[in-house]
Amino acid sequence: MEAAYKIRTFFGTAAMNDPATATRREYLQVAARGAYAASTICGCNSRKYHGLLVAPQPQIDNDHHVLLSALEETVLCENTAWRLNTQRYTSVYYPDGYRYIREFYASPIPQWIYSCGHATVKKELLFAAAENTLLIRYTLLEAPCPVTLRLTPLLAFRNMHWLSKKNEHVNHHVTAVAGGIATAIYPAYTPVYLQMSSQAEFTHAPDWYYNVEYPEEQQRGYDFHEDLYTPGYFEVPLEPGQSVLFAAGTREIRPEACGEQFRQLISGQTVPHTTQEYLLKAARQFILHLPAGPTVKAGYYWFGAWGRDTCISLPGLTLLSGDVSYFRQAVDTLLADLKDGLLPNAGTGERAIYNTADASLWLVWALQQWGRYYGNAATIWETYGGHLASILQHYRQGTHYGIRMDEDGLITAGQEGYALTWMDAVTDGIPVTPRSGKSVEVNALWYNAVCCCLQLARAAGDEDFVQAWAPFPERIRIAFTRCFWDDDKKYLADCVQHAQQDWSVRPNQLFAVSLPFSPLTPEQQAAVMDKVRDELLTPRGLRTLSPEDERYCGHYGGDQPTRDRAYHQGTVWPWLLAHFAEAYLEVYQEHALPLLETIFEDMAPALQECCLYSVAEVFDGDYPYKAGGAVAQAWSVAELLRFKYIIDTFKMNRGRHELYPAGMEQNTILCRY
Repeated sequence: MEAAYKIRTFFGTAAMNDPATATRREYLQVAARGAYAASTICGCNSRKYHGLLVAPQPQIDNDHHVLLSALEETVLCENTAWRLNTQRYTSVYYPDGYRYIREFYASPIPQWIYSCGHATVKKELLFAAAENTLLIRYTLLEAPCPVTLRLTPLLAFRNMHWLSKKNEHVNHHVTAVAGGIATAIYPAYTPVYLQMSSQAEFTHAPDWYYNVEYPEEQQRGYDFHEDLYTPGYFEVPLEPGQSVLFAAGTREIRPEACGEQFRQLISGQTVPHTTQEYLLKAARQFILHLPAGPTVKAGYYWFGAWGRDTCISLPGLTLLSGDVSYFRQAVDTLLADLKDGLLPNAGTGERAIYNTADASLWLVWALQQWGRYYGNAATIWETYGGHLASILQHYRQGTHYGIRMDEDGLITAGQEGYALTWMDAVTDGIPVTPRSGKSVEVNALWYNAVCCCLQLARAAGDEDFVQAWAPFPERIRIAFTRCFWDDDKKYLADCVQHAQQDWSVRPNQLFAVSLPFSPLTPEQQAAVMDKVRDELLTPRGLRTLSPEDERYCGHYGGDQPTRDRAYHQGTVWPWLLAHFAEAYLEVYQEHALPLLETIFEDMAPALQECCLYSVAEVFDGDYPYKAGGAVAQAWSVAELLRFKYIIDTFKMNRGRHELYPAGMEQNTILCRY
C-alpha cells in the first residue's frame, strides 16, 4: 500500500521568494566518484558543507573539500544587472537573487526559472557521468534582445569541516585550458577546471568576498563566517533560445562535448512516483566508487565511511536494488581492514580506528541478508568462512577495548573514555551512554552470529568448526535470559556491568527479537515489543530513551555538547524501523500490518523536510519530530527500503513469516523463517 501523501517536486514564487522558507530545504547531487553539490533550494549556502564542487582530496586526507563554494551569477540585460545568486552577510541576504526565482523543480534534477525583467533564464545542474565534474546549463528562454551572462566563481579550497579566511598564501596564477582556466590556489590541491561550452571571455581579477555567513553553523555552535576567493569572472553572450554550459571539475574536459553530454544525461533521468522509488534513487547517493575501493558514505555531509553503518546499510542500499556485485566489493573492502576480529569503526588503512564492539557482528548479519536474498549458505562460508571464524575466535579469546567472551558465554566490552556501541556520543572525553559491560544488542548480535556461522559451516560441510562451536548457542541463550530478562518488569535490561542491571528503556532490546536467531521465547518477544511500541515508537522512528525517564531529552539541537547529550537520550532514529518491523511481524503476524503500513505512509513527508528526497539522520523525540543531524543518512534510507520490503514480502507470503523472495530454495535461507 503506497502513501497517499504526494511528494512535492515543484516550488513556486511564494516559496522561493521567502528566504526563511527556501533555506529550510536543501538539494543534493552526488557524483559516483565521490564529489557532491549541495545548497538550499534558493542557492544560498547555509552550511560550511555546502558548495557546488565538494570533492575528495585523497592526496591530502581522504576527506571531502569545498573547492567551488558558489557562483556569483549576473545577467546583463537592458542596461540592468540582474544578480541571480543569493548569499548571506551578517544576517542580510545579498545579492537577493531569490527574488527573481519564478519556479524551482527539484526532480529529476534541480532546475530554476528566473525572471529578469523581460528576460527569462533557466538553470539546471547535474554531474557528468563517471566524473567529478559538475555541469550547469543556462538557457535564455526569452528576452527582447541578446544578454550577457557573467559568472564569478567563489573558491574555498579547504576541508569541509573548516572555514577559509583571507590570507597571503593564495596562488593567484591561473592556467588557460580549453574554454576556461585551471587553478589550484594552494599547492597540495588538485587543480579545479572551470570551463564553458561556448566562446567565453575570462577576465583575471583576483579578489576576496568577506564574511559570508552560514546560519546553520551558527546554530550548531561553530564558527560561521568565511572569506571566499575569486580568480576573476567569465562573460558570454546569449541569444534567446541559446544554452551555455559551465563545467567545474577536477579533470579537464572537452567543452565542445558538454552540450550533447548534458542532453544525454538529462534524457536518462526519471522522476520517481512513489516513496519507495525516491528512496531507491536516494540510496545511490551513498554508494561511492573511490580509488581505494567501493565506499558507503554514512551520511551527508560530515560523515565518511563507518564500519557499523556500512554493514547495516549495505543490504538496503545494494541487495534490494539488485546490486549484488557492489555488495560483494564493499564487503571485501571492509574485510581488507579486519584486525584481530574487529572491523574499523571509522577510517581505512593506516587511518582505521577500531573502537567498536559490534561492527564485526553486524557484518555477519549483512551476510545473512545476502544469503536471504541471493546467496547460497555453502558459498558464503567457502568465501568468507575464514574471516567469520576469525571474528568469533577473537571475540571468544578477547581482543582490543576489553571486548571478550565472559565465562557465561556472553560478550563484555569496555574501556575508559570509549563508547563502543552505536550509542557512541562522547562529551569532554566522557561517554554520554558508556554502556560498558554486557550490552543487550551486542549479545543479541553475538548469539545471532554464532548461530549463523554454525548454519553456514554445516551447509559447507565444515565439521571442525561445527564441532568446536556447536555447544555455544544453548549456553549463550540461557545466559542471555538470566542476564537481561526480568519476569516482573517484562523487558530486557539495556546493559549489565558487575551484576548491576541498567533498566533504562531503550530500543536496543528489540534486536533480541528482530535478528534472524533470537534467544527469547515467544512470550518474552511479545513483552519486549509491547514495551518498545508503547514507550519508544514515534512516526519518525524509535526514541533512544523512554520519555518516562528523567534523563529524557525531547529536542536535538544547539551546540555540539548539547546535541551529544541528547543524541541517544530520547532522540529518534529512523534506521531502527526495519528491525521494529521484523520483530513486530514475528510477534503479531498479520495483526502487525496496519501499524507498519501506517508508519511507512507517515514517513513520506520526511523525504522533503530537510534534504529533498532523502531521510535525515535523527528527529526530535517530541512532536512535531523535527529533523536533525546529518541531512541525508545512509542507514535511514537503507533501512526504510528494507522496512518496505519486509512488509511487502510478508504480504506476498501471507500466513507464513517468510522474508525472502518467492521461489528461493529453503536451504539457502540463513534465518529462522
